[in-house]
Amino acid sequence: MSRDRALVKNAADPKQIRFAKQVEQRRAERYDQALAAVMDTPAGRIVMATLIRRAGVFKSIWHPSSEIHYNAGRQDYGHELMADLLELSEPHYQLMEREEWEWNKQQDRSTDAAHTARQADKGDDDGRS
Repeated sequence: MSRDRALVKNAADPKQIRFAKQVEQRRAERYDQALAAVMDTPAGRIVMATLIRRAGVFKSIWHPSSEIHYNAGRQDYGHELMADLLELSEPHYQLMEREEWEWNKQQDRSTDAAHTARQADKGDDDGRS
C-alpha cells in the first residue's frame, strides 16, 4: 500500500528537487482533503476519536517490559494524528471531542442505570421464598 520510492535520484539536479517538492505538496493536499472529508461526517469523527483513544494518547506508556517501546510508538502516532486534525480544523476537532464526551457520558448514565436497577432488584429479595 505504501510507496517509499525515491523521488530524487540526483540531489544535485534542481529539476528533480522541484519535481519531488511538487509531488510531496500534491500528496499533502490529497491527505488534507481526505481528512477534511472524514471530519465532516459524524461517522468519520467517531473513527478518528476511536483511533486517538486506541493510540493511548492520554495514558501512560509505562510497562515493565519492552512493550513500553510499542506503547510509545502507538502514542506518538496518536499525537501525530491529533496534530494533523487540529492543524486541519480546530473547530472540527473540538466538535469530535464534544461528541465523544457526550457519547461517553450517555454510556456512563446507561451503565449506572443498569447497575442501579440490579441493586434495586436485589434489595427486593429479603431472603424469603
